[in-house]
Amino acid sequence: MKSGHSTNRDLGAALRRSAQRAGAQTPSVRGSDWRLATVTAVNTDGTVDADGIEDIRCAETYGLPAVGDVVILDQNSMGNWLCRGRTTTASGWTNLTLAAGMTNPGHGWTASYLREGRRIWLRGRIGPTSGTIADGTTLLTLPEAIRPSAAAAWAVARDSTTVPATIRVEITSGTGAVRTYQSSNLPSWVALDGITYTI
Repeated sequence: MKSGHSTNRDLGAALRRSAQRAGAQTPSVRGSDWRLATVTAVNTDGTVDADGIEDIRCAETYGLPAVGDVVILDQNSMGNWLCRGRTTTASGWTNLTLAAGMTNPGHGWTASYLREGRRIWLRGRIGPTSGTIADGTTLLTLPEAIRPSAAAAWAVARDSTTVPATIRVEITSGTGAVRTYQSSNLPSWVALDGITYTI
């Protein structure tokens, strides 16, 4: 049987441990802190939700937040949160699958895309397996995850058989088909370099 002194000592130790645990989770006791979190929602007012914390303001440097970003969250001693920005680096360029009859012409980049948050970049040259690219030809279809929400068009570089050496390339709405439009002086290759948009 424990003495009263021993029981009081055990009770005091238990209370100290409980207070330490509570303090470790209380910003006003702990002070400011930071943590890593995964963005679970991007809100229309520019805030984000991450790991169960809602409506976190974002630093100006955190442009184009996206669900799935691993970010740094700061919490001040008042318990307010700030999202500093993503810690994940760009995964690098991912090759695109070309439509039947299309190939990389052997010069320039291979057709590929880079995703940075909600920003998509395209690059690469595409040519036909033989002949020229007919008007309205589908060069490739973008993966669903990187398709723009609306149709868009760009003037891009092409072979220099005509001047200026540009051609219209369009991404169709919904299907994500990348097509060329040129009724005469058909190109032997076109470039995706410089195409960029947000999703």
